[in-house]
Amino acid sequence: MAKLPRQLSFARPLIFFIRRIIWKFLGASDTAAIIEEITLFPRSQPVDNRMAALWERLNILESHINWRLHGLPPRLVNIKLEQASLLAGSGEIEAALETFKKHYPIPPSIPELMINIVSQAKSIFMFPGDNNHEWNAVRKHLHSDAKVTIIDDTSDLFRYNDDNELVESEQVTVLRSSAIDASARLVKQEFDLIWISSIIERLTPIQAMIMLSRASSAISPGGSFTGMILSQKNEDSWPDPRFKNHFNLKQIELLFQYSGIESVKFESWGDYKLFHAKKN
Repeated sequence: MAKLPRQLSFARPLIFFIRRIIWKFLGASDTAAIIEEITLFPRSQPVDNRMAALWERLNILESHINWRLHGLPPRLVNIKLEQASLLAGSGEIEAALETFKKHYPIPPSIPELMINIVSQAKSIFMFPGDNNHEWNAVRKHLHSDAKVTIIDDTSDLFRYNDDNELVESEQVTVLRSSAIDASARLVKQEFDLIWISSIIERLTPIQAMIMLSRASSAISPGGSFTGMILSQKNEDSWPDPRFKNHFNLKQIELLFQYSGIESVKFESWGDYKLFHAKKN
């Protein structure tokens, strides 16, 4: 541990005096009031939010320096940052994710119904699935004039290796963002097919409602909305660390209904249930 620097008591009054002069040049006539404004207990009046955020960052930085340099007790928030840093550097998170990813059920072959829908669609919005499984399965069936917007989901814990790389072309546009941010692309009726994979169960209920509502408004007349959920009947299925919610079938149906997506059909698909809705 580093030694504390020797205090130079004779210089401290001079430092305080110079600091007051600097405050004056910065336009602070009442330095005590200014200091109080940026403390943890400011006066009961509107405070600049940006200043509050900067002050919080300075508190964390000061705590970190005191801990590393002088061994002073860190703040609780700094302990959490240190723990996260240690975990991130140890490789334990990646090892755990690889275990989950290795044993996660792989969807079976794309059913004939989906192949027919893909082959006729000329404008597609889709998530590629784990290891791009679903994208690799349908790409050879694309219509020659099809334009595909494919989402490289940055919020997907399993998409961190090169095996998930997506390549752009004249026919394919890759949008790299989180799943919920990517839904902002669904602003007008332009897609013949929207494939959301298993995204619904990786979102909060509010995010799922937003995603479905936007998808409903972006499907062209006669277009299809498809995706999948993990089958609730399979009690032996491997847990997915990405899932925020394990919706039951009734909850999924209500989410669709309240989002404006009606007449949703479900069918078994290996360890999953495939859902499909067609817009009139």
